[in-house]
Amino acid sequence: MTPDARLSHIQQTLDAISPGWPFLQAHIEQQIAEQTAQLINQENEQTRGRIKALAGLLALPEVLVQEREAIQTALAQQAAEQ
Repeated sequence: MTPDARLSHIQQTLDAISPGWPFLQAHIEQQIAEQTAQLINQENEQTRGRIKALAGLLALPEVLVQEREAIQTALAQQAAEQ
């Protein structure tokens, strides 16, 4: 995927998740809290994995914004060098 195509894909993804993100974020945070309580009561690698996966999902918008900024910076530097 070209950098421009990736930028477009990132923006489309952010646009798609933005309207419902506050609701999804609250649900993910609730799930993390429940899974953490379960992990405290009983050490379990599956529960630990679910928490890690949920945390990754919770960080998704921020990760996409960071990736978009990095691509934009790289493209701007590339354009300045030409």
